[in-house]
Amino acid sequence: MQEIAPPNKAVVMLIVVTLLVAVTAGSLYVYGSQNETNSLAQSTNSASDSTTASKSQTTPATPTTSSYADGTYTATGSYATPDSTETINLTVTLVNSTITNMSIQNSGNVRESRDYQQRFMHNCTNLVVGKDINSVSLSRVAGSSLTSNGFNAALDQIKADATA
Repeated sequence: MQEIAPPNKAVVMLIVVTLLVAVTAGSLYVYGSQNETNSLAQSTNSASDSTTASKSQTTPATPTTSSYADGTYTATGSYATPDSTETINLTVTLVNSTITNMSIQNSGNVRESRDYQQRFMHNCTNLVVGKDINSVSLSRVAGSSLTSNGFNAALDQIKADATA
């Protein structure tokens, strides 16, 4: 019987590194393509997005060195879907222009919209809480790309309300 020689470690490592590079490059390509599609969808729907807001102060609004007054703010952002116009109700707490707490109230009119809003709600907290309000602008979250239009519209209204 012939003995089979063990594979050369250098060859195995080269194959592993090549596969990792290929997977990473493919992921970046797919991610970049999705961002371009989301940007186009956002610009198409931005004409129909609108907001209504109410300011709900649960902590005193005291001027700080930041450009936004500390406090808790609530706004409703609208966005268009293929089937309807939907809204998302956003509440954020600001401290020194940093979002320290956030909640979203699901208000989808159509079952599919409610499903997308649920996915969005359960996956966006880590993208928002702890961030400077000026650095937050969401596009696609957990497969939900249109809900972010309403979120961003509500966040823009909150920025306007919180301007010190």
